[in-house]
Amino acid sequence: MSGRLPSRADFNQLQHLMVLLEQRSVSRAAERLGMGQPAMSRVLARLRDQFDDPLLVRGPRGMMLTPRAEALRGPLRSWLREGEALIRDHGVDPSSMKRTFHLASTDFGVLSVIAPTLALIEREAGGVELVVEPLSDASLRRLEDGRLDFVLTGWNPHGSSLKSRWLFQETHLGLARPDHPVHACSRSSKDLLEWPHVSVSVGDGFGDWIAEDLPELADRRVLISAESFSLTPYLLADTDAIAILPRKAAECFAVAHGLRTFPPPAGVKPFDYHLVWHERSSDDQATQWVADTLARAFEAA
Repeated sequence: MSGRLPSRADFNQLQHLMVLLEQRSVSRAAERLGMGQPAMSRVLARLRDQFDDPLLVRGPRGMMLTPRAEALRGPLRSWLREGEALIRDHGVDPSSMKRTFHLASTDFGVLSVIAPTLALIEREAGGVELVVEPLSDASLRRLEDGRLDFVLTGWNPHGSSLKSRWLFQETHLGLARPDHPVHACSRSSKDLLEWPHVSVSVGDGFGDWIAEDLPELADRRVLISAESFSLTPYLLADTDAIAILPRKAAECFAVAHGLRTFPPPAGVKPFDYHLVWHERSSDDQATQWVADTLARAFEAA
């Protein structure tokens, strides 16, 4: 196996190769680079000729890297990083950016982080598109594989190759219809067992976060469980159900849907919210502009 670059490979071709190696997919690489799949296939054909190696081959679960391609990944990333440092413009012009950024988030992340900054992104970077996929236990792995640019999460990110920015600490509130009897009781965990609950799961692969903080509510009657914070107010409006939600979501839904919040029982822990990216993007100024923009509202708070 050799990590040496061919003498006739140009800088743009090597950038395309790095994306192909990260994405392990011609279609995803084409989407990331903003080009058509046929053009990306032609790029791969030229790279195969230049390196005299297939680079990407079909496997049982999609495309796989050849041994030569695996050996190239580390040296190529370092070479490109040093090359970009020499030639790039140290400023970034958001108005001229044409990029698609892929994020993993719950709809709470969309509501609390993306929505407040979307108008700013539209105004300053009209060529930027955000594509959001549901948060899951595979999201950090997809970030490391290059399939995602960012992950919004309420769990502390782990991994030596991951970088993160703390955005805010969030507490909780209960939510129910305004005439619900829960508003007149002490709202202890025992009281909350009297009514059915709308349970919001944070994402695929994550557990019951309410039961983790309040084991006495593990046996509560769950009327409906869904991976959507945003549907909760519609499920509470005409039922006896209650819900415990992040404060920002509960307050927003109370105002927008005529519901009423109540203090949660003692023991529901606050959580920190983070924006996470991979270290390979730390020197990419477009990525950092998006990170700075998403964090701007919380830095001013």
